[in-house]
Amino acid sequence: MAYISAQATKPKRRTTEKGHEKGEGDGHMLESFVASARENNIAPVQHSAPLTSGDGLKSNDQIRIAVVGVGGGGCNTVDRMMKNNIQSATTMAVNTDSLHLRSIQANKKVLIGANVTKGLGAGGFPEVAEKCAQASKTQIRDALGETELVFLCAGMGGGTGTGAAPVVAEVAKEMGAVVVSIVTIPFALERARVKKAMYGLQRLAPHSDTMAVIDNNRLVKYCPNLPISDAFNLADAITGKAVRGIADTIMMPSLMNIDYADVRSVMENGGVALISMGEAHGTDRVQNVIKNTLDHPLLDVSYEGAKGALLHIAGGTSLTLGESISVAEGISNEFDPMANVKMGARLDPSMGDLVTVTSIVTGLRAGQLEGIIGSMGGAQTNPEARSSYSMQSMIEV
Repeated sequence: MAYISAQATKPKRRTTEKGHEKGEGDGHMLESFVASARENNIAPVQHSAPLTSGDGLKSNDQIRIAVVGVGGGGCNTVDRMMKNNIQSATTMAVNTDSLHLRSIQANKKVLIGANVTKGLGAGGFPEVAEKCAQASKTQIRDALGETELVFLCAGMGGGTGTGAAPVVAEVAKEMGAVVVSIVTIPFALERARVKKAMYGLQRLAPHSDTMAVIDNNRLVKYCPNLPISDAFNLADAITGKAVRGIADTIMMPSLMNIDYADVRSVMENGGVALISMGEAHGTDRVQNVIKNTLDHPLLDVSYEGAKGALLHIAGGTSLTLGESISVAEGISNEFDPMANVKMGARLDPSMGDLVTVTSIVTGLRAGQLEGIIGSMGGAQTNPEARSSYSMQSMIEV
């Protein structure tokens, strides 16, 4: 390794064995490295034979990732991801409504509680959906198989998503998977559904390593003029993009990869999390994408003191390593000094000069959720908080 120190005076020239003079203008050596790097980047990837070992070793492309949609909202998210041709994860749809389940595209479908509801749905009652999930634990376990990472998607406030999602998460945890729950909470005006959602979050939290909450009220604030049909699809699109971005960076060749160990270190016992996205193009794209990402969180929390984050950065072939690092530094500026930040970057020639960021920030203190969620990853929730969100109180609303 050669260490070059800048000098105030003009450096002496030396002659190589071939008689060429070398001195201050020796940038051509680095240029040759850059040209070589570009050739390697453009050249087709020659995939080697898969790693085989008798010691039970795995490579990242063998990590089993599942995206599990529970209830109507969760199944719609899975359906959208299938239509977008996700390759890096297996999709699974879980519902009590057989009619809706038949309309969904997924690698695996599980109708839970067929003997309880006859496939007619939970009627908006979480306790019915929970009973269905408990009765179908074996089918859920068989469908999950040996999966290392589970992204569980559900809408809180209805019947099946609220009642069955905690049971599905519990089964996944029992099988040794890291469980990342990505859930939506209703609009403030939906008072009865909000109470159900809080009850569902409280039940889901102990079985989730990380729980990212998307607040529908935030979506309305950012997109007030969006047609109703598009507004309800927006949360699905955001969830799908976040999950796919992380899964693709683990499973597929990238400029900078996030491996499964990185995801596990950030997400395991990650607590309350938020998803935030941004994009920008042009000469100031780095500063603008940082600002856009920080200004559009999907939960009313502060980034200050965050304990970890997964950042997925995507851009065209002009995206540089320096730009990627600058983006990550700008987004994580207010995090805890010891925050565990993992960054992945992928190049997509079709993006031109556009840069997009998808961030999942963990270890946050969410104001309205603090007393409800309590400790994550298997800890017991506050009994008093649980009683205040009992099913009886919901039925009375």
